[in-house]
Amino acid sequence: MQGDFFYQRLGLRIVLIRKTKGMSQEDLSGGAHMDRTYLARIEQGRVNPSLRVLHKIARTLKVTLSFLLNGV
Repeated sequence: MQGDFFYQRLGLRIVLIRKTKGMSQEDLSGGAHMDRTYLARIEQGRVNPSLRVLHKIARTLKVTLSFLLNGV
């Protein structure tokens, strides 16, 4: 149950950063070379993304991985 809460907070953090950068899900998923529906599930907190996937997301958002995970 607490793991689900972590993934929900992570998803919200990704959405917040993505929107702050003016990016759509299509922009982020394309830059990170992943399917948009997979990104949507990450943002909804419904999947457990690997560190590799999180690194791709952080790189595409032009933030560090530690910044992406800050406060999560």
